[in-house]
Amino acid sequence: MKQWPFFMDGIDRIFGFWSNEAGKAYQGMEWLRHNDDEMLDISAETQSYLLNEAKTNKGFQWLSAKLLPFISQEQTSIGQLDLFTESNYLVLHVNQRIGSNNTPAHFYLFFRDNKSNFGISESKESYSTSEKAIIGRLAKNFTHNTVSNYLHHVSETIQFRETTQKLLRSKQYDINQEKEDFSKWNNYWLDDYINILSERDGFNYVIKDEVKNNLLNECNNLLQLKKSIENSLVYICNLYNIEPGDTVELEPSFLIIETARTTDNNSTTALNNRLGKTSDLLDRLEKSALIVLDTGNSLTSAEVGKNMDKAITAPAISDALKKNKVRILQLLSQYPNRWPTIRKHFKPVVNLYEKNKTNISNTS
Repeated sequence: MKQWPFFMDGIDRIFGFWSNEAGKAYQGMEWLRHNDDEMLDISAETQSYLLNEAKTNKGFQWLSAKLLPFISQEQTSIGQLDLFTESNYLVLHVNQRIGSNNTPAHFYLFFRDNKSNFGISESKESYSTSEKAIIGRLAKNFTHNTVSNYLHHVSETIQFRETTQKLLRSKQYDINQEKEDFSKWNNYWLDDYINILSERDGFNYVIKDEVKNNLLNECNNLLQLKKSIENSLVYICNLYNIEPGDTVELEPSFLIIETARTTDNNSTTALNNRLGKTSDLLDRLEKSALIVLDTGNSLTSAEVGKNMDKAITAPAISDALKKNKVRILQLLSQYPNRWPTIRKHFKPVVNLYEKNKTNISNTS
């Protein structure tokens, strides 16, 4: 409706009526040049009038304002609205079918009865019949083109929105699928790694789903993930004095996340504090065992303890090996080329290692 004044400058008032479905109730709006658009309350008389007008489908016709049921007599009488009186106005009714359902729409254009509608403000001549016919055809074509362009724009907008939503849904599906696949892979990897550790250490390690989620969320790389799992398992085994062959369940409260850092697998600095202390114990036992063998003495706990940097008793060695058995087994497995003397010849370590191998064999 706001497009009309750009087409015909002298139009100051327009009534528009439309129906969402043929034969159904109409909605209406009034446009005034110097006022805001206003929705109309449509009376039963106006509804009936518009339904009858829709059946004629004349395209356009010129009417008197007094014949329109939605215009009150006060509005058409002289002195009420000086620009809208019958003596100064003619009304052009344009009937337009809209959309694929051909639902009707009506536009009532209030014209001045002179050439000012087309910018000839000084002309006071009234329109002739032929001029009205030309104006009517122009108005009909303008309405058809404007409505068609609007509906085409709406259709393109809807199509663009639907296509965009479809693409976004498809993209989100792909993202969700990738996340789901990656999550499955992570869970499979964790289960497989836990099985490897169980076979290596001779325990039945079990990891809960909550722990898996915590590990995957907290660890930034594979090395940190592995170290966190191993540290946590060692802690639980030592906390409860677990024996090889037992079930060890990794719970959230016992989860120890390894601080992310660069690790050198060939250096004792790569070990965390607990493994580092156990590694130091094995280093001291290895060094003392070499001294005992060089002196020609038997490789007993008493001799090994006596030749350590800080001498300890045989019971102290047995107690240390018992308390650190899980970490010792882990280190012996992780570093097969280290501590060769005590690994092969020092009975307390040999027995610990062989017992673990036996448990692994029995559980597999």
